[in-house]
Amino acid sequence: MTPAQAPATFQGSHVDTDGEPWLGYIRVSTWKEEKISPELQETALRAWAARTGRRLLEPLIIDLDATGRNFKRRIMGGIQRVEAGEARGIAVWKFSRFGRNNLGIAVNLARLEHAGGQLASATEDIDVRTAVGRFNRRILFDLAVFESDRAGEQWKETHQWRRAHGVPATGGRRLGYTWHPRRIPHPTLIGQWATQREWYEVEESARTHIERLYARKIGTDLRAPEGYGSLSAWLNSLGYRTGNGNPWRADSVRRYMLSGFAAGLLRIHDLECRCDYTANGGQCIRWTHIDGAHEAIITPETWERYVAHVAERRRMAPRVRNPTYPLTGLIRCGGCREGAAATSARRAAGQILGYAYACGQSRSGLCDSPVWVQRAIVEDELLLWISREVAAEVDAAPPTGIPQQRDDGTERTQAERARLEGEHTRLTNALTNLAVDRATNPEKYPDGIFEAAREQILQQKRAVSEALEAHTMVAALPQRSTLIPLAVGLLDEWDTFHPPETNGILRSLLRRVVITRGAAGRKGVRGSAQTKIEFHPAWEPDPWEGLE
Repeated sequence: MTPAQAPATFQGSHVDTDGEPWLGYIRVSTWKEEKISPELQETALRAWAARTGRRLLEPLIIDLDATGRNFKRRIMGGIQRVEAGEARGIAVWKFSRFGRNNLGIAVNLARLEHAGGQLASATEDIDVRTAVGRFNRRILFDLAVFESDRAGEQWKETHQWRRAHGVPATGGRRLGYTWHPRRIPHPTLIGQWATQREWYEVEESARTHIERLYARKIGTDLRAPEGYGSLSAWLNSLGYRTGNGNPWRADSVRRYMLSGFAAGLLRIHDLECRCDYTANGGQCIRWTHIDGAHEAIITPETWERYVAHVAERRRMAPRVRNPTYPLTGLIRCGGCREGAAATSARRAAGQILGYAYACGQSRSGLCDSPVWVQRAIVEDELLLWISREVAAEVDAAPPTGIPQQRDDGTERTQAERARLEGEHTRLTNALTNLAVDRATNPEKYPDGIFEAAREQILQQKRAVSEALEAHTMVAALPQRSTLIPLAVGLLDEWDTFHPPETNGILRSLLRRVVITRGAAGRKGVRGSAQTKIEFHPAWEPDPWEGLE
């Protein structure tokens, strides 16, 4: 007897392929809501489909470890499929799985229903075709939003407490540090947990690599600044991995370096900003740094140089960040004081790339005296200028045997900065020792004594940090004597350096190169073809300050 000839009593359950097609959606935040497992939701959805005669399309839409406070989730693809007529609606375990944000719920539910689709809950039997049913659904959505807001407030309080104690809001491993978490397995009781002081300890084996990471990004020792992509490849080649155990990528290296953790800082959302940066996917750009309780790996000077480097790169056009020519991004038109870019030219031998520098405003007619000059002429004049500056420095050097007097102001500045850094380190250690002693000997601290002592040290530390920051922000021109060695090295290696390396050194030596056409800069006027080339060195006051 074949299976087709067997009585219906002896045949297996029949799979309904003619039922109304629906999409099943599962969302679970695996680290906050462990009890609402994906398996539990899937079981409820399939029971609902069997009970109501619907057919769930395979595979189900699953969002693991996804918040409901925004709709940057796979649920949006499900809505698009309903709009395309592929499914009749979306079924969820509870309405809270759809979302926990009032605006997102209203917008996307309206979009779903406008396409003729429906949203159904497998465990909340509500007939939304009636006014009472829609009212009850709104109550359930409001309850879900309330629960999310309440949990969010608790997490914010927890994060605030952690930041106040100098540890990252979310904990976790950090590159260059060994993380000692607060909660650890009990050393003697199997299955039990013990608590300890949470702190971060510098991995001495990684200290040099972290220092080199920032040095390579800034660009030192006649090297051009490196991009985050090449730095991520370098970290991976050394065997380092992210806190999640994944290989480093350009964006993860950028986030790590911008966090300032290696500088002893914590990066937090600006407390003065009122946006809900968790709901908008963390797109807010208002961030600030506070002091952490961990030891810094890089110096404050290195951190300030990195911050200035990032700010400078953000102001650059994408093409300037990866220069093709030595003077890319440094040329300015004297007529309009706007940038002049390298342009190609057609000659008998064909097209010549980067043949000349031309005012960027010339085509739009916004410059009355647009400049155009061959790139080779500008670079030849640059080499002559560097040679003159180097020769002048050699002539001004004291005779052999006569010690050169250092600038007393520089010495005082360095001494004061060293004193502030030492005081900052002392207060950080005092704060750590106080917390350790209180955890070890709580009987020594009556009510209020620890809090008062800690607040006093924090006030002193804030005062020193402000003084150190103000000391760092004092505008001081770079010393000519410290930059001339760069020029000497550039002259010696001009033919061997790659354009990005040369460009990086020139950015340390020059503010800009100004090219101005002679006379009025118009055809037919005598002297129009004469071009004036000026160099604005970094060690002299900016002649354009307040004019741009």
